[in-house]
Amino acid sequence: MKHALLVPTDFSENAWVAAQYAAELAKKYDWSIQILHVYQTFSRLLATQEFKDEVSKHNIAAAEDDMEIFYNRFKEAYPDIDSTAACMEGNLNDIVLSLIDENSIKFIVMGTKGASGLVNVAIGSNTYELIRHSPIGVLAVPANYGEFRLEKIGVLTNFKDNDIDILDEFIARTSPSLKVSLLHINEAARRPNSEDITFWKEKVMKALGSNEVTYHDYEMVNRLDVNIPITYAVERLVEDEDVDVLLVSYTRKSFFRNLFSRSLPKVIANNLKVPTFFKKVD
Repeated sequence: MKHALLVPTDFSENAWVAAQYAAELAKKYDWSIQILHVYQTFSRLLATQEFKDEVSKHNIAAAEDDMEIFYNRFKEAYPDIDSTAACMEGNLNDIVLSLIDENSIKFIVMGTKGASGLVNVAIGSNTYELIRHSPIGVLAVPANYGEFRLEKIGVLTNFKDNDIDILDEFIARTSPSLKVSLLHINEAARRPNSEDITFWKEKVMKALGSNEVTYHDYEMVNRLDVNIPITYAVERLVEDEDVDVLLVSYTRKSFFRNLFSRSLPKVIANNLKVPTFFKKVD
């Protein structure tokens, strides 16, 4: 079975940018594309069944018309990519998780609104739930993303094994030839010593079987739970190391746990300039 990218869409321009990114990724690795639109079931206690049926018919027709326009645009832009499109009624989170379980999906690729953060992503607030629960993570693409490139990946690290896990998983799904940059955010005057940095780099290189690993950190002045410094620090790290994709993982015991449970997607996605792979690692 050919591997596929699942691209949920609401037919917006943000979703179109994500579809374009997914198409370039699919071309690079010879994957197929599955474009999905999920619309909500109409439910109101006082409404008659006849009225509910009429609303449902309208929603189905509107979704199928919009999908036809979106999918025709996609096929015209990428005629050589094996692709399908579907509209489904129900809950986005449940449907996507079911499709992941039943199909060979490499990544869920979704659009964001950039400065608005992932909480207001193009396809709705359920994206946050997908990031929290998807067993394969979510690859979020900023609305202002430009020319496709995938040569170097960066991972926000706190010298924990789950950082290696997400690197290993991403590389296993893509290519072992990708360069890796370890990105660390320091609290004021708490920079790791050179011996710890060297040890961690060597451990990562050994685990990945790669010598293409660099390390870069950024010192924050304020607490790590202050949104603006976190955003600025991540932006600087991404720009300084010129990474093409940022990897962010978390566990219940991780460095990013509190940030994620409160607003990590919004914080990191704010003014994001590169696609970011969010993955919960248990």
